[in-house]
Amino acid sequence: MKNAHNTFLPLISFIVILQACENKTERKILQETKIEMPKDSSNLKTTPIEKLEKDITYDFTVEKIDSLEYRSIKRKTTPIKKKLVKITDINQAKKLLKGIVEFDENPDFGVNPAVKKIHFRNGKTYGNDKEFDYYFFIAYYPEEDILLCEGGHSTDISFNLKNGKETEETGNPDLINSSPNEIFRINGSYDGQECLGYFIQKKINGEFVKIIDLEKDFKKETSIMLCNIRDGFWIDDHTFYLEKYDFDYESGKYKFFKIKIIEK
Repeated sequence: MKNAHNTFLPLISFIVILQACENKTERKILQETKIEMPKDSSNLKTTPIEKLEKDITYDFTVEKIDSLEYRSIKRKTTPIKKKLVKITDINQAKKLLKGIVEFDENPDFGVNPAVKKIHFRNGKTYGNDKEFDYYFFIAYYPEEDILLCEGGHSTDISFNLKNGKETEETGNPDLINSSPNEIFRINGSYDGQECLGYFIQKKINGEFVKIIDLEKDFKKETSIMLCNIRDGFWIDDHTFYLEKYDFDYESGKYKFFKIKIIEK
């Protein structure tokens, strides 16, 4: 019995020491573990949801400035006007537009044939069945997929081959002047009456859409016809400076304006 008692006491001591070590280890783990309490939702910051494009309306402000301010700002601005690929060779254009545009091969039309029919890429079609009212090929812009033609009185006639939109929404690619990140751009077309009709487009879902009739609304704001922009540049994606001919643009007189696009 003596030997059993002597053996039992050390065993009890060992168990007590082991439990103490385990308790110490648990306390240490609890101390070292960071427990995050649930946050009070009333103090959480929420990220505003971007307005859907259909809910945005567009407007602009016009400010008349002098030539000194215009030229001073222009000197500090790096020109960024992008030059589009322009195909004027009708044979090259025919190859690229095979199955899309049908041209009238009447030899009387010379090197610039008339457009007879267009099969737009979205399934729409266009056919010119008006006698003596022809639209003659001028150029094709593959990057924009725009066909530019000339109508009576040298008017610009253009077609967006992707969606079937015509001149008032497509414009003349030679007049395009894009903002730095190509979000907005100035565009327009010649109306055959010594003036150009300008408008502003915005890139929406990868496609430029007309959002402002600049020619009409500019006159409404200033009582001045925009008519012919001699020069213009963007300083950011919403601010455009322009120099326009005065009404008698042969007199060498010009007016200068700052246009700022507003999204509401």
